[in-house]
Amino acid sequence: MEKQYFLELWEAAHKAVAKLACIKPGERVLVIADTLADMRVVEAVTAAARAVGSEAAMVVYEARREVNVEPPPQVAAAMKESDVIISLPLMYILHTKAYVESLQSGARILELTGMDVDMMVRLIGRVDYDAMCILGDEIAEILQRGREVEISSPSGTKLRFENSPDRPVYHNNGIVDTPGVYKPLGGQISWAPVEESIEGVIVADGFIWPPDEIGVLKSPVKLTMREGGIVKIEGGSEARIFEKWLASLNDEKMYYIAHASLGFHPEARLRGIPLEDERVYGCAEFGFGSQSPKFKGKLGFAKAHTDLNTLNTTIKVDGELLAENGRFIHPELKELDAKLLS
Repeated sequence: MEKQYFLELWEAAHKAVAKLACIKPGERVLVIADTLADMRVVEAVTAAARAVGSEAAMVVYEARREVNVEPPPQVAAAMKESDVIISLPLMYILHTKAYVESLQSGARILELTGMDVDMMVRLIGRVDYDAMCILGDEIAEILQRGREVEISSPSGTKLRFENSPDRPVYHNNGIVDTPGVYKPLGGQISWAPVEESIEGVIVADGFIWPPDEIGVLKSPVKLTMREGGIVKIEGGSEARIFEKWLASLNDEKMYYIAHASLGFHPEARLRGIPLEDERVYGCAEFGFGSQSPKFKGKLGFAKAHTDLNTLNTTIKVDGELLAENGRFIHPELKELDAKLLS
């Protein structure tokens, strides 16, 4: 029997609009979704936004076949007229003209792509959000001042790259209180390594998405990386699906790492929904293809974007252990790690 969670959903929706979206009375709030989104979440978030005194509206449009395809023009127009946007489409529109122009118009966007009821309750309603954000701030600070990063995992990942002091490390805490800013749900930090420095092997053993045919992996997919790009894909049937999908896009940028991320959400688990999968505690996640301008990298936009992760990572920053086997053991992080996982 499917869990209803109607009380818990309302509590989580109110937390999302008040604590994360920072909605104030009188603001123009637009909740957007595609037809793959969970309408219970869409309705609860819209109602919660209205309950805190905003002028709230919601719009649902037909789901696109790929991510980062423009929404209908009337949706794009409404986005530019909004103070706050809560974005829920499963086929997310993060790297679209509509998204960029709404930010340029001063909208702030809370990105909750694909959020369903169970995710709302666990990832927003029941987590110690403040403690998680403190951990994220500390991780981001260590990565920002670090130059050489090494990532390994039990499944065979062995990757090395360099950071640039000119490229920001973002703590995606999900708190959007500044015009022209977007943030996804908390529990993740992201940044763009120096492309040509990325060398080694990534073994994806958590998820890959898109393409739709994969999601949570049944067997590992091994990517050999040279100067930031994939030069070889190995594995079983899922590796072949991924290789064929990348080739079908006929875009060289799809083979290059657009961002690296670390997950540290204590309630996240593999579900086949990237917003949650990429926040699994102790994972390293990599995005390929379209790159947000905020990362100050070299890629720019591509025909699509795909994400994947490797689990239970060991991470060294300038030779010092940041994490080991999926736990953050750095002296500045150890107590926070223990608090969140107690």
